Amino acid sequence: MARKQKTIAALVNDAATILQRIVRLKAANDNGYAQCVTCGAINAYELMDGGHFISRTYTAHKLTEDNIHPQCKRCNGFKGGEYAAYTLYMIDIYGRDYVEELLATKSQTKKYTRPEIMQKIQELKEYERQVREAKGF
Repeated sequence: MARKQKTIAALVNDAATILQRIVRLKAANDNGYAQCVTCGAINAYELMDGGHFISRTYTAHKLTEDNIHPQCKRCNGFKGGEYAAYTLYMIDIYGRDYVEELLATKSQTKKYTRPEIMQKIQELKEYERQVREAKGF
């Protein structure tokens, strides 16, 4: 029996998972440790989350790299993303105008076609390979 094809939404989630891994990899130091952007906790990048400033429920920025940063599981999960601390981090890194732009556009809907998301996944896999090679992981 033929395997059922993944839905586009499931493929977008696959792409988001790859992008979150890339963000944590890029943030890792030479020993493979990354720092939580909201509380400063340090842990192995594999044990961190790729926390979204604008929630993943908003499709506009689900695959926006600047919207994703390493967060410890405590901040991202148990503390609901630590939105106030995350907002301050985003303003410090990107500036108030960019943060306001993300917030103003968060409700826009981003829909992918199957070929678009398949291409995006392939690009992200290649990007991850390059990051891993550069980091030596």
